[in-house]
Amino acid sequence: MIKDRTYYTVGEICSLCGVTRKTLFYYDRTGLLAPSLRSGTQAHKLYDSEALTQLKEIIEYREAGLTIAEIRILVHDENCDKHQILENALMRIISQKDEKEKEILKLREMISQLR
Repeated sequence: MIKDRTYYTVGEICSLCGVTRKTLFYYDRTGLLAPSLRSGTQAHKLYDSEALTQLKEIIEYREAGLTIAEIRILVHDENCDKHQILENALMRIISQKDEKEKEILKLREMISQLR
């Protein structure tokens, strides 16, 4: 505990949220989730409970198929239109699904022609 707050190490927060260190460091590099504090001579990254909550939110958005750019806006811009961003993401994913279904049909057709 530092300053009467509980902080989690990289390993602890990764374990709690089921993400890899590589993912957590990527989120830091891209400005999605910065450490709450750096400690010691080697500036170890520490995360507080607010960061833990934010990481869980990020994971939920990623599991729903949102891009890092979309998530960054949702997490960091309190004035954004969350509904519109989620609607746009849904339309993008539906479009991708439709394209994949076309590819599947084409491949099935090509396989049939080989028989």
